[in-house]
Amino acid sequence: MIKNIHHFSFAVSDMDKSLGFYTEMLDGQVLSDAVIQESDGHSVTRIPNAKLRIVFLDLHGSLIELIQYLSPIGKPLRTRTCDTGSAHIAFAVDNIDVTYHDLRCKGVRFKSEPTTTGSDQGTIVKCVYFLDPDGITLELVELG
Repeated sequence: MIKNIHHFSFAVSDMDKSLGFYTEMLDGQVLSDAVIQESDGHSVTRIPNAKLRIVFLDLHGSLIELIQYLSPIGKPLRTRTCDTGSAHIAFAVDNIDVTYHDLRCKGVRFKSEPTTTGSDQGTIVKCVYFLDPDGITLELVELG
């Protein structure tokens, strides 16, 4: 029986670049960093002889796994947020305008300015999408 969510995961193209973003921009803390060589007898991915660098981060109490395929090297997946299978993580913030300004000044790419989107169970929601170095969509959410 499923108990809870363990972690979220993204495949990235350049681990060092992604780590800079997730640790310096979003204040994540590296918990582990390992290179794994899969074999025919032991393979989670079912990709023959996959070699992966896997980093786990604590990102404000959530466990995030970043995976860089060292071999085979994957191709960028370009999805729009409306495409089936597209996913994102939303981060709760106290003041979206301050957080938006701070991250934007650090060079983080945003899809728009913070926008009031309606309500969540009677609470006004203000949110904005932003992108990691691989163009993976992330979101800031302020409940008011």
